[in-house]
Amino acid sequence: MLPMSRDISEASGQPHQVRHLKVFVISLATSVERRASVSRKLNDQGIAFEFLDAVDGRVSNHPYLKNYDERCFIINRRRKAAPGELGCYVSHLLAWEKSVALNEPIVVLEDDFELTGNFKAGIAYVEQFADKVSLVRLEPLEKRFFLVSRKGPDFTLVKQLNVGMSTTGYIVTPRGAKALLNCGMRIEAPVDLYLKYTFTHNQIIHALVPHVVYPTHHDSIIGIDARNQREKGVMLSLKKLVFKTGYSIANLFTNLFNSLTRF
Repeated sequence: MLPMSRDISEASGQPHQVRHLKVFVISLATSVERRASVSRKLNDQGIAFEFLDAVDGRVSNHPYLKNYDERCFIINRRRKAAPGELGCYVSHLLAWEKSVALNEPIVVLEDDFELTGNFKAGIAYVEQFADKVSLVRLEPLEKRFFLVSRKGPDFTLVKQLNVGMSTTGYIVTPRGAKALLNCGMRIEAPVDLYLKYTFTHNQIIHALVPHVVYPTHHDSIIGIDARNQREKGVMLSLKKLVFKTGYSIANLFTNLFNSLTRF
């Protein structure tokens, strides 16, 4: 049950020469307090940025919200998607489209982030490899199951064999953004789960160690209690078990093969 694809034109294929990566913060236009907090955090470190208006799945009629596949989502999560979850997914699609439109790698942050003191140094380190990677997670590793791509004196770039479940902060390149968009326009799972299912988009998900971003999960607009909203039923549980097992095996083989054959 793979996501349907959408054709996106290929870029020139030339290496990206970017001196300073643009920073985009996904945030609801109505979130005045959050935006003030974001401005304070980034300005304190002298980091230029732009807000990318998030899609509010509770009230928006954005056309991408129509791509929600409820049946697949229930199989993946044993519950329907929360409106905020759908808005979050579409907001990241817009961020990937931004990278494609600019033809540049960009930094994407959700507005509940915190930065470490070495954020700018970490971004500069990853920037060296922008023509070799698709997406680099900037937050803490949830699972220490990875292979090293490059080790420097202060940072290490690793290939995640088991991708974590969070999208608080990452760098995405045009190549990676195109691949994610091509395979991810149909909403079958939360956006972090889509990234985790690497066999669907066939991209290596790198991570920066040590991390330079971490989530606060403060007042999430997703606002769900998954345990209380899960659908019941033996058949649904069996379907989820079958799909989860199949996805885990497919992910493992995809990640191992790609990690052994790519940067």
